[in-house]
Amino acid sequence: MPWLEWNERNKALTEAAKAPYRLMIPNKSMSYGEDSENMLIEGDNLEALKALLPYYAGKVKCVYGDPPFNTKQAFKDFDDNVEHSIWLSMIYPALTLQRELLSEDGTLFLHIDDNELGYLIAIADEVMGRKNRIAIVTFKQGAATGHKSINPGMVNTTNFLLVYSKNKSQWKPNRLFTGRERDKRYGKFLTNPNESHEKWKFTTLSAAISNTTGMKTAELKKEYGEGLENFINDFVISHANQVAQFVRPDYNSVSADAQQMIDQSLNDPNKIFRRACPRFCVTGSQAGHCRQTRRDHESTQTRGARRAA
Repeated sequence: MPWLEWNERNKALTEAAKAPYRLMIPNKSMSYGEDSENMLIEGDNLEALKALLPYYAGKVKCVYGDPPFNTKQAFKDFDDNVEHSIWLSMIYPALTLQRELLSEDGTLFLHIDDNELGYLIAIADEVMGRKNRIAIVTFKQGAATGHKSINPGMVNTTNFLLVYSKNKSQWKPNRLFTGRERDKRYGKFLTNPNESHEKWKFTTLSAAISNTTGMKTAELKKEYGEGLENFINDFVISHANQVAQFVRPDYNSVSADAQQMIDQSLNDPNKIFRRACPRFCVTGSQAGHCRQTRRDHESTQTRGARRAA
């Protein structure tokens, strides 16, 4: 694998090993709580990381690195205007120690802007391993307002997060779901999901709710009032593998297998055809895909599908 070369690179490669082990002394006047493992460490960044190794080497699940952006500005707490090779020599040993702290399934996040983005990627790939790079996330950090709005050149409003695993084969991120409103286009309901697909029957979602509750739509509105939508949402979630959407497929935009199935359905419009498909099914006497709310549904069916013009 190619690597980045800079002045005094060889010295930077050994800085982590040469950094002394420092004893961490608790400051009780600035502490809160008893027997807490949480720590706020004041001191040189490299020495602080090295001091953590005897206690946490190979145990840390997440490291969030916020290195200087090297924006050519001088701040009160640190110098953000260092020569490029000095910046690289400062970052490399810190990455080395951060990697040693990570557990095998741990994650490293590096926050940076575009000034040193390319170079940080290069040395992080070297330290963490290119195969362990998970993603480069772009997020909005600012807006083209104030002095930026009159800037005659290009305006930067984004920052970046480099995401690395220590060992990608053992990296298992937690899935995160975000809330959204119910898609009301999913208005069909499969009434007999346990039967063979040839016998599948569909009704409307509102009819299915009425049949299940024994109440007409007007009665449901009176019963639940403003909470009716929440009730419908709960019903849809609890019957996710039965709620579906009928859409008309574009014959020229689907696969050859799907086209063949559409042709078969045109010849036998009263029959439901099934084919393996992880994301959707195809059904409907009026033609079209029947997209179910569960993405892991493993069938595709079609009945009477018409070619789109």
